[in-house]
Amino acid sequence: MDIDRARLSRIPALAGAALLLTGCATVIAPRIIAPQPGGLQRALSKSRAGTLSLEDIDAYISAHRRFDVGPPPATLSVAVVPPGRYRMMFGNRQPADCMALYLIGAAQARLQEAIDRVCRAEHHITAAKHGAAAGRPLSCTPPPLSPATLQSYRTSIAALRGEHRPRGTVILLPGYGIGKLSMLPWALLLGRAGYQSILVDMRAEGQSTGRSITYGALESTDLVQLVPALRRAGLIRGRLGLLGDSMGAATALLAAPHIPDLHAVVAISPYPRATTAIPRYARLAYWYAHLVPSWSWKAAQRKAGRIAGVSLAEAAPIETVSEIHAPVLYVQGGRDRVISSQEAHRLAARTPDSDLLMYPTLGHLQLSEDYAQLAQPVIDWYNRHLAQVSRQAPPPKTGPPPRGSFPLTVCVHY
Repeated sequence: MDIDRARLSRIPALAGAALLLTGCATVIAPRIIAPQPGGLQRALSKSRAGTLSLEDIDAYISAHRRFDVGPPPATLSVAVVPPGRYRMMFGNRQPADCMALYLIGAAQARLQEAIDRVCRAEHHITAAKHGAAAGRPLSCTPPPLSPATLQSYRTSIAALRGEHRPRGTVILLPGYGIGKLSMLPWALLLGRAGYQSILVDMRAEGQSTGRSITYGALESTDLVQLVPALRRAGLIRGRLGLLGDSMGAATALLAAPHIPDLHAVVAISPYPRATTAIPRYARLAYWYAHLVPSWSWKAAQRKAGRIAGVSLAEAAPIETVSEIHAPVLYVQGGRDRVISSQEAHRLAARTPDSDLLMYPTLGHLQLSEDYAQLAQPVIDWYNRHLAQVSRQAPPPKTGPPPRGSFPLTVCVHY
């Protein structure tokens, strides 16, 4: 009798556990792969009159195109940023002769917050000047500007574009959910060094279509299809390189073995397996993700894969990097809570031709916005492997120790 009672007493607990497993998986699975059409595009589309808008961003872009990929079908939105005489600085200090200021600080770490507060990603000169002068964070209330000032701003940016042949072309792949415009700082940095950039909204993100985000499983096959389409359209000029951040980096690593004539890859904080990175990132971004047990995450990811029509376990660069023939530069933060240093070392060790840059004091989100430290090593890497130059540039070296925040400023004269 006592044994039967003990067995019966376990039934509610087992039923509760089963309900928790099923309930969590049912609720979480659609969210894991849900489209992310917001990001900077949505923030700028809601800009008030007299502040920065998508039209101002378009001043940097020489072409917008859309390309069909699949199956499953999706249409990818891309934007081309040509080389240009962009004047760039790191830090919050405003040059005396800088008449207008385009500033991107914490572009990826805070882009989700910027959906309703566009100034978190975009600032104009007055807000930047007052914030920097007082040693305080930049104001989140950019002042209205006259139509004449904005028009001069746009005209001046367009005039900075270079007409000479690019030293090469780099396809830029953003992190999860933040869209192609978050890669604009890299496009301007590379443009100043003479490279053309192609910014890509991956499927189900930004202005691209698609039903599900699959963390590289489908996005990598999309990229393999996109490259020849870009070549046919004449948008790839010179040698081709890839640069990805987080999910974009994983996508680049998955696609790289299947892209002919690929000459250089930069992978910033790539995960070896999406199935381990997804719950880690969720716990970093959302406090309530800590309440979901590990076994429920696994069930949710399996269900998400069934909904998307592809197993998320296929998004595993650790299984494919040994087939990459192009040189790969890995960039990793020592305080990354999504991808460990050991995982970065394993990825680099399995890649035939690779270098690994470690930044011991930076985390996953910090590293993605630290242009001050990453710009020169990345440009050195492309100069060494991508640009058609007579002499080889030296291997990249880790930049100086971090000094707090790392905003990027672009000065425009009119």
